[in-house]
Amino acid sequence: MHELPLVFFTVLTQAGAGAFIILYVAHKLSQVDSRQLGVGLFCAMVLFGLGAVCSTFHLGMPMRALNAFSGIGRSPMSNEILATALFGTVGGLSALGLLLKKGCSGVFNALAGIAVLLGIVFIAMIPRVYQLETVATWQNGYTTLVMVLTAPVCGGIIAAALGAVRLGALFGALGAGLSLALRSGYIDALAAANERLVQAQETWFTAQMALLVVVLAFCMMTFIGRLNNRAVLALVALLAIAAELAGRVAFYNLWFITM
Repeated sequence: MHELPLVFFTVLTQAGAGAFIILYVAHKLSQVDSRQLGVGLFCAMVLFGLGAVCSTFHLGMPMRALNAFSGIGRSPMSNEILATALFGTVGGLSALGLLLKKGCSGVFNALAGIAVLLGIVFIAMIPRVYQLETVATWQNGYTTLVMVLTAPVCGGIIAAALGAVRLGALFGALGAGLSLALRSGYIDALAAANERLVQAQETWFTAQMALLVVVLAFCMMTFIGRLNNRAVLALVALLAIAAELAGRVAFYNLWFITM
């Protein structure tokens, strides 16, 4: 699958950005201490960086990657790449500073706050790339919803595993619950565009839904205080990522040009 690097890019970077944002908010709500914040933000940025590296495998000629910045302001893809670079840089610097406790912590906290805003912009930029009039299965409001929900679904449970237990579990439960609630309407919209392609993705969509049900159940147990085992939460985070990867594979498999 030629788009596989983009599958990992979109899911892992959104998961990392989502975890970063939730951890920062949890710290402001005194749900994680400074040490947990430093470690958590660093882990979130490592995941984000891994996703960004995956995207380079989709480039036919990596040496010409800088050409993608030529369309900033008018090209959704250029805007997405710029948002990736800005969040990666500011988020990475703030996470590293808070982890190593180098210099004034107030400066790195402020940088983390700026990174949160950049992360929100980055998450919003990704689905804009796929609002193409020539691809009927992508040109709908559900594309934005299902892509944006990756951030709370994955980022929430990752944040919970990194210390923001209740807030992370809440975001994870809301994200998974909304994704499941939207599923019927999403499938109907896709079928109206190309029913044959949708039927071909049934296995991927079914796997995603089954995993999301498991993630939702564990997030709810965590939120009400019935689960607080970091190892289990880490495993659930992997299930959440697997669920979104399955959904994203199906999404890219839906590509076709209307005539």
